[in-house]
Order: sequence, then structure tokens, then C-alpha cells
Amino acid sequence: MIDDVIRCAWRGQYFFAGWIKTLQKNAALLILAIFLPCITAADDQISRLKILPDRCISLHQGQVCYQLATVSWQVPMVSNYCLFQDQDSVPLRCWQSANQGELKIDFQSAKPINYHLHEKGHKAAIASSTLDVSWVYQSPKRRTRSWRLF
Repeated sequence: MIDDVIRCAWRGQYFFAGWIKTLQKNAALLILAIFLPCITAADDQISRLKILPDRCISLHQGQVCYQLATVSWQVPMVSNYCLFQDQDSVPLRCWQSANQGELKIDFQSAKPINYHLHEKGHKAAIASSTLDVSWVYQSPKRRTRSWRLF
């Protein structure tokens, strides 16, 4: 009788362990199915500002780099937006009643430049991006002069 109780308990424990493993596998799928729409909806709420290409390459360090770049942006809400360069008070361009836009920029600089998207009338930037400057060759190092008698 005791052996039967032990065998029954063992089978129940085995069944219970198998049930828990199945529940864990299905619970992960269930949680994923429940929260996947929330994750994609949250992704739609992100403001984006992209610059392509995001890097300008000059031949030597310190030289001005010239490049035609495309700045594109997208935000979740329709409003009036302006694109600014670094800390300029004059916008590069403004859009009325839009939630996305694009602008071609003739980039000419030896240093990286930051671009910021602002909602019209607000000082805080909604999105930012940087156009970096790289070079192929570093500037030549100064030679150390040695003393010569002749």
C-alpha cells in the first residue's frame, strides 16, 4: 500500500513537472503575444532624425570636407517643426503640419556638426543627429629638431 502511494506520488510529481515545463514554454509565447503589439506601438512613438551619409571623409586632417547629405526626420505627432544646425538661431528649414520631412544639405566643414529637430515655439530638441568628419591621413607630426654644429 505504501509502495502504491509512493508510485502514485512519483507519477504525480513527474506529471506536475512536465506540466510546468509545458506551461513555461507556452507562457513565454503567451507573454510575447500579449506584449508584442505594445512593443511595436512604442516603437512608433519614437522621434527619429537620420543623416545619410552620416560621415564625411576628407583627405587630410583639418581639411574642409565637402559632401551632399540628406537629413530625414519622422515624429509621431503632426505639428510645425524646424531643423537647426548646432546652436544657430536661424532654422535651416521649417515644415508646417507635418510629421516627417527631408532636406538635402551641402555640408562644408572640417569639424562634425550636430543637427536638431525642434517643435516650433519650443527650445527642447525632439531629435538630434551628428554628421561626423573623418580623414584618410592624419596631419604630419612636427619633427623634433636636433642641434647641429654644422
